[in-house]
Amino acid sequence: MADQMQPSLYDLPQSPPNFDKVGTFYIAFCATWTFLLLLGVTFLIVNRKNPILKIRALGLSLTAILFLHLYWILAQITYPIGLTLPVIVAYDVQYFFMGIWFPLGVALFHASNTRFLYVAKRQKQYAQSPKLRRKKQGCNGAATSWLCRLRNMDYPTRILIYIGLGMILQVLLTVGMWLMCRKYHPTFGIAGTDLPSGTIAEQMIELSRGWEWWPSALWQAIWTWIIAPIMIWKAWGIRDTLGWRFQTIGCCLANLHATPMWLIAMYVPAFTKVNTYFAPSEWIHLSVMCFEIFAVFVPCWLVVRQYRLRKRAADSNAKWETASQSTLRKSSTVEWKTASFIEKGLTIDYLDREMGDRLFTMSALDHVLSENPGPLQEFSALRDFSGENIAFLTNVASWKSSWPGGATEDQIRDAFTRGLVIYTSFISPRDAEFPINIPSKDLKQLEAIFERPARIVCGEARVDPATPFSMDGSSSGADGEADSDRDWIELGEVAGRIQYVGEISEEFDFGVFDRAQAHIKYLVLTNTWPKFVTEIQEQRRSGETERSGNTGKSSSTVVSRVSNLIRSIL
Repeated sequence: MADQMQPSLYDLPQSPPNFDKVGTFYIAFCATWTFLLLLGVTFLIVNRKNPILKIRALGLSLTAILFLHLYWILAQITYPIGLTLPVIVAYDVQYFFMGIWFPLGVALFHASNTRFLYVAKRQKQYAQSPKLRRKKQGCNGAATSWLCRLRNMDYPTRILIYIGLGMILQVLLTVGMWLMCRKYHPTFGIAGTDLPSGTIAEQMIELSRGWEWWPSALWQAIWTWIIAPIMIWKAWGIRDTLGWRFQTIGCCLANLHATPMWLIAMYVPAFTKVNTYFAPSEWIHLSVMCFEIFAVFVPCWLVVRQYRLRKRAADSNAKWETASQSTLRKSSTVEWKTASFIEKGLTIDYLDREMGDRLFTMSALDHVLSENPGPLQEFSALRDFSGENIAFLTNVASWKSSWPGGATEDQIRDAFTRGLVIYTSFISPRDAEFPINIPSKDLKQLEAIFERPARIVCGEARVDPATPFSMDGSSSGADGEADSDRDWIELGEVAGRIQYVGEISEEFDFGVFDRAQAHIKYLVLTNTWPKFVTEIQEQRRSGETERSGNTGKSSSTVVSRVSNLIRSIL
């Protein structure tokens, strides 16, 4: 009779809010952190066109943060107001958030981080050669299997499909286990899955344990202890200037403790007292806060630092470009020295830090682009993930240098075909994998000239976003395998193997790319170029002691080359 009168968890009455010192702290902390996070997110959205943010696929990252932060808020208000709900309803909410909402947020967040590895890999194409890359032969997705269609999709779409399939499985497992487990609904379910008899406290502990929680634990283990270490290993050797590697590795490391500590807090009796004030799920939410720091606040700081660097470069360019060049040449107060930057066998002679900001000028950038753009191209691709900008500038310069002196129809058509290759490779949002960042007005002007011909030549779908042009029959050797020596082609070779024969816009002329070229060149001047010069100067300072005693014939040769460089720049 006594057992029958024992209170049940299902009959437990609701409690008033618990606004003691701990409860007040949780509410105040939740409100403050959410306010700061909203400020950071707003700042990122306002500055979304900044190169540091634009390449990150900000929408995917912020969507993941939204999912994770809503679950984080739920955990912070559990202590003060959690018991105002019926106990079973409160645990139902926690179960579905832990089983569906949180895994989806983590999956989206890691999908945004895997974009880092994808961009780093694809940007290598700009460092390997200044030429345009040929089209890779792939599946004809419209006429073959669904697997080919999947392979032909762009990377973000393909990742979201994988995540969607995984989440469908996760939803089915979570809902199915909830339906089978009688502890959440005593009137139906599998026999033997009821709450065991015992005290209210024991029943509440048992309600947060059990086999129905393991799909969520499995998802977390896969992401944190399989996917994350693989991402750390792949990202370790990448050295970017955007803070993206730091963000990715930081998020992966910050999440390693979450699942083990959650399980320990639930199953180790010594944590019972701690769990009263610091729920087991709070160990997971510590990693959520780290996600938010690395994905929101760190990029905000990087954008502010980038603005300072851009302002310094713009001010230096305005100062020195307006100064009298003849006066600079005659100045006897400046001591010119040299600095060497050696990268993969390439030696570039630059001026050391005594030049101050004199290298942050358009003249210096123009000289490097015309004389030896290779190291800058490699730096922009491997470190700044903006290799398309330098490749665009060098290809436009090459296109202009080959502009026909006459005005015959065939020559104009050949020039238009070459320009069409540049448009589809670097400008078109539909064809270029990394479209250059130009104002919408300039983009619309170029689209009016090239978009219709591009659709005629390339078709409606983006086949290979790196380069939409292919030369049939030239990609295989005698044995049927790809000829690696022909993987890279010159701009003129592309135009020589294809020929646009349709109508050419009357607005097409020698200066069709001038506005885009000027915009991208200024973008490089204020973004990539200062980082490139600064790194060279820092490397020179770090190796200055080692070279201080070396004064031989080679040194005088370097001085001679730098003298020529100064004359070219000034």
